[in-house]
Amino acid sequence: MKKNKESSSAFFLRTRPKFLDWEPPTEAQRAQEVQARREAKERELAKVTRLEKERRAAKQGQRS
Repeated sequence: MKKNKESSSAFFLRTRPKFLDWEPPTEAQRAQEVQARREAKERELAKVTRLEKERRAAKQGQRS
């Protein structure tokens, strides 16, 4: 059995941890994330508001 010789630089590049190559998000990526959070918050608020209106309408229907 022959073992393929690998250069040390190739070995270290292959086994290099990925977190060392991390780059901070760009301003555009940050803005996109902020917009996504805002939209999710608005959707959640609309859902809660709709459910509350339905609940109140059901209560009013029971009282009538």
